Order: sequence, then C-alpha cells, then structure tokens
Amino acid sequence: MSQDMGGKVTLELVKPQRYRVIYRIMLGNQPIGEIELDHIAWRSGEAELKIFIHQEEFHNHGYGTKAVVALLNQAFFKMNLSRVYLRVHANNPIAIRCYEKAGFKKEGRLSRVTEWNTREEIFLMGISKTRFSKDTQKNFRAV
Repeated sequence: MSQDMGGKVTLELVKPQRYRVIYRIMLGNQPIGEIELDHIAWRSGEAELKIFIHQEEFHNHGYGTKAVVALLNQAFFKMNLSRVYLRVHANNPIAIRCYEKAGFKKEGRLSRVTEWNTREEIFLMGISKTRFSKDTQKNFRAV
C-alpha cells in the first residue's frame, strides 16, 4: 500500500523546445525525477508523455501520479493540446497503475522480438482533454 511521504510535488521547467518540453519533478526542494512531453504535434494537438522517477524509494507513494496530473494540466490548459499518449511495458504494473489513476486508458498494444530473442509487449495508452476535464480533473484539483 502506498503512502504519502510528505511534501508537495511540483514541476520545474528545465528545457523548453518547440517539439519537446522537459520538467524536473520536485518533492519539496529535492529533485526526484523528470517528466516530459515529447513529439509535440501542434497541428494535431498531441504529444507523448515520458516520466522517470530516479530512485525506488520514491516509487509507490503517488508522486508519479501527481506529476502526471500536473503535466496534463499544463498540456491541456496552458499548451492547449487535445490528447496525450504514452507507451508502457506490459510487465510494468506500477507504471500502468499510475497512468490509469491519472485517467489514461489502454488503446492498443505492440508486440516485438527483442535483440535477445525474447518477446516484449508494450501498451499504448492515451487521454483526451475532454476526458481529463470530466473524469480526472475533479479528483486532482489540489495537485
């Protein structure tokens, strides 16, 4: 069971570019990871979300979900994007749970053979501005 270790999760802009925006995930004054919007397609209003929490001690405490929701707020209401998508390994239930709590839904799957001749499955997940506004925003207003 996860528990909040205290401190507020905020995003600190690190590197804005036209097609990619990177934020540092801060827990109080401590950086705990990075989150970004990549492959920003301004014409279609879409971008790919990527997140990395550096140390395992910060996993399973809700910080990733809070960071994802904060980034979605930025993407949908400041950048006026209409959809955010991501790819996640099917064998990563912690990440999948994080994305589902933030409102993402599975939209498809990819299967490929790795260089070590093993099979790998990847889920494609996405969320629209409309869905985020209706279902998720009311649950995370304080983020």
